Amino acid sequence: MEERLIDKDELRGVRRKRTDGEEDVVDELAPDDAAAEEEGENYTLEFDGEEYDEDLVGLTPSQLKEELERRERLREEAHAESLRHIAAGEEAFAARQFSGAAEQFRAALSYEYSQQAQERLFAALTEDYTDAQALLDRDNAQEFAAADEACRAPVLEVFGEALRQERERAEGEAQPLRERVRAAQEERRTPFAANRTYYLVRFLISFAAMVLFAVGIGVSASFLLRTQSSAPTVLTIVFGVLTFLSFVFFVYFSRKLLVAQRLCRDNEQLSSTEEGAQLAELEERLACLDLVLGTQGQEDGAE
Repeated sequence: MEERLIDKDELRGVRRKRTDGEEDVVDELAPDDAAAEEEGENYTLEFDGEEYDEDLVGLTPSQLKEELERRERLREEAHAESLRHIAAGEEAFAARQFSGAAEQFRAALSYEYSQQAQERLFAALTEDYTDAQALLDRDNAQEFAAADEACRAPVLEVFGEALRQERERAEGEAQPLRERVRAAQEERRTPFAANRTYYLVRFLISFAAMVLFAVGIGVSASFLLRTQSSAPTVLTIVFGVLTFLSFVFFVYFSRKLLVAQRLCRDNEQLSSTEEGAQLAELEERLACLDLVLGTQGQEDGAE
C-alpha cells in the first residue's frame, strides 16, 4: 500500500497538554477515524486525474502540488505548440507545399499525439491522396504501420487496391531473381571459401616463420660476444635475411587474405552484383508494401 500524506489541515485534535510539567502530544482522532484504525483500515493516496507515479510518492503536499502544476503547465505548452504546428501545416498544405506540411504535422506529433495531425501527415505524404510513392520509403512505411487504424483507413481506401497490385507485380519479378541470385551466390561460395583458406594457411605460415627467424636472430646475436667464432655473426645475418623475406611474404599474404575475406563477405550481399542489386531494391519495396498494407505480420505467421 502507498503511504498516505496528511496535510496539516487534515490533522485534527492534535494538541499539547502539560502533564506534571512535561509536554505530551495527544492525537484526538475523530470517532470514525479511531474506529477505522482499530479495525486496521489501510489508507491509500489517490491523485485526481493522475495515474500512479512512483516519482510522486513521498512528496510533501506542497511539493506534490508544485509537481502537478509543473506537469500541467508542460502539457499546456506542448498542446499549444502542437496546435501551432498543425496550423502551419494546414497553411503549407493549402499552398500545396506538401513536404513542408508533412514536416509541420510531424513536428506537431512530436509534442503530443493528435489524430488530426496524424491524418493530415499522411494526406501530405500522399500529396492530398494523389500519389502513394512516399509511403514506400522505409521510415514513412514504418510510421504508417504504427499509426491508428482510423488514420490509415483513408489512405488504404484510396490506394489499397493499387498497392496490392504493385505488391503482386514486385513479387512476380522478385521470385525468379531470388532463385538466380541465390544459385549464383552458392556457386561462388565454395571457391571463395577455398581461396580464403588458401591464403589464411600461408598467412599463418609466414607469420610463424617470421617469428621463428626473429627468435633465431636473438639467439645467434647473444653469442656474438661470447665466442671468437664467426658462426654467430653468419647465423645472425642469415636469420636477418630470412626474417625480412618472411616479413615480405607475411605482408603479401595479409593483403591477399583481406581481398579473399572481402570477396566472401561481398558474395553474401545482394548489392555485389547487378541482379543482386535489382533484387535488393525489389525486396525493400516489398517490405515497405507489407508495412503499408499490414501484411508483414500475416506472412511471418504463415512462414
